[in-house]
Amino acid sequence: MKRITNKHCRMMLTAGILFLLSACSVSQFVPGEGVVSENNYAVIRTDTLLIIVKPQSYPGSYQEINNRFFPVFISIKNNSRQKIKLQESSFSILYNEKQYDPVPVDYILSDLERRMMLKEFSDPFSPTTEFGITDRNKEQEMYYELVNNAFSSGELLPGAKKEGYLFYNREIASARYFTINILGTAIPFVKQ
Repeated sequence: MKRITNKHCRMMLTAGILFLLSACSVSQFVPGEGVVSENNYAVIRTDTLLIIVKPQSYPGSYQEINNRFFPVFISIKNNSRQKIKLQESSFSILYNEKQYDPVPVDYILSDLERRMMLKEFSDPFSPTTEFGITDRNKEQEMYYELVNNAFSSGELLPGAKKEGYLFYNREIASARYFTINILGTAIPFVKQ
């Protein structure tokens, strides 16, 4: 009887370790076959543009955004001698026969602001109703940091570069593969 129990315990321990290792491993998206890449960034060079793209976690203070949205880092450099108009509709993700456009930053900022206000009044029966000044300052810093790190549309002057994060529907994180369409250029990504 002891022999079966020890064997059973070893099998359970091994299965538990394998489960933990698989749960702790972080899968990431890498550029698909045929795409030039450097450090898992997709690098697209045309006569007029240098585009660098990588789906990655948002590194700023507002870490909760990674659980609510799917962040993608984008850098675009204008190598031409003309202005290029970057519109929000120029960036989309194709996944599971659906097109996902970026979530407007205004929506994300209003969501963050709503969370700040709810946090301020979360316990109406608390003897202290004051929301700490340091907490409010921290929330404001997260707000402005997000504004600064978000990719902005508009004109891109000759020789200039724009970079930042676009945020998409969180559903895309569960994909095995998807395609990002940037200014008419399709860039496939696969989960590794």
